[in-house]
Amino acid sequence: MKKYLILLISLILACSQGSSENLVTTTMAPTTTMAPTTTMAPTTTMAPTTTMAPTNNQKKQNENEKCEPVNTATCDPQGNPISQENNSPQPQGNVNQTKVENINATLNTIILGGGKNVRGAEGISLDSTTGYMYIGLNGSIISGCEGDVGLGGEPIGGGELSAINPTNGVEIFSVKTGGSPIWPTVDSTRGIVYVMGSGDGTVTTHNLENGAIINTINIGGKPHQGGLDFSTGKMVIGNTFKSSEDINQQKYSSILNVDTLEIEKNFESSPGAHGMAVDQENDLIYFSSVGDGQITVVDIKTNQVIKTGIPKQKYGSEFGGNNMLTRQSKTGRLFQANTQSSATGLIVIEENNLEAIEVIRFANNKIPWGLWVDETYDLLFAALPNANAIGVVDLQSLTHVLNIQVGECPYAVSIDTERKVGVSTNQGTPSINTSATVFDLCKVYKKLGKQADGCS
Repeated sequence: MKKYLILLISLILACSQGSSENLVTTTMAPTTTMAPTTTMAPTTTMAPTTTMAPTNNQKKQNENEKCEPVNTATCDPQGNPISQENNSPQPQGNVNQTKVENINATLNTIILGGGKNVRGAEGISLDSTTGYMYIGLNGSIISGCEGDVGLGGEPIGGGELSAINPTNGVEIFSVKTGGSPIWPTVDSTRGIVYVMGSGDGTVTTHNLENGAIINTINIGGKPHQGGLDFSTGKMVIGNTFKSSEDINQQKYSSILNVDTLEIEKNFESSPGAHGMAVDQENDLIYFSSVGDGQITVVDIKTNQVIKTGIPKQKYGSEFGGNNMLTRQSKTGRLFQANTQSSATGLIVIEENNLEAIEVIRFANNKIPWGLWVDETYDLLFAALPNANAIGVVDLQSLTHVLNIQVGECPYAVSIDTERKVGVSTNQGTPSINTSATVFDLCKVYKKLGKQADGCS
């Protein structure tokens, strides 16, 4: 009897062990289907839906830990915290520098606003005929500088268009324009400057000589920048049509005929259409969207979108805040700014296929904003708000090679190679008025070993 009892107990234990093994094998996912840990986005950053759906825990965390203000160095356009770590795939061959030489090439500092107390000089546009430059005085400081309205700062003044003569170092006029102006666009042939009013959904046209208002076009939304194709007289304007504080709803752009002042088309695009670049030879307009980093290409002769792409996807989800765009004609390359602190720099893009080639890093991981390409000498100039400098990039080596000292919190930069001057728009601080720094291009060229006509 004792022998049979021992056999019965052994049989029961064997069955129990088999049941446990079966339970484990039916509930565990096969190891071949688990995503490698190197491809998972950090829990504080939403992984792109095209690469990996967020887990239930990630969804819950993102819903419970939304951040503000959105579209800053620590908070993406969707309100998700941006990780300070960088686990995304990295570009090759462009190591971030820690030091770059700073030079003082200042010729003049022009206080803007016609004697008024004002902050937030932002976008700038050059009239190549006269050498005058036109600047939108927004009133608000952004870019993470002291007094940033997204971090609790208060607007001061603004709502004006300023015109300066950099060669003489003077402000010609400062006149009222649309609400919260950001970028002006100069049209030398028609004698007009168009100002995008992000505060009241307008495009205001001004006389280039005296600043007098010619027309006000109610385009809607929060227009940011306009890309004008001179031969067709058509302008693509981003962030239009419908106004919303939610960047995900800022998904419309418009095509304005500047000769008839008629809006020919409103069309849906990716959220937060900001930076513009124009191919004047082929009548193509490119724009970058902050919301998802998409670049959209418009054939302005037909008013049709002919191509879209998201170059930043090559480098992972931490690249974003793609608010600025410029173009080098001779190479057919685009340069798209990335403002997220974990992946700052400029994505270099082949414009024919919208594929990323490389990323240009700035010393000490400084964030670039307004951009300008010097086609003659293969240089790119980028405003670095948190360095009080204009960063200079050698476009042959795609390397940050020099910093030019300017005023407080530069937003944008313009270069006049004919008159050998550059200008930065400085947003100022709560206690320092907005200004423009005029700097000597000859000193920059000499420092970089470039032989420039007109420089002694």
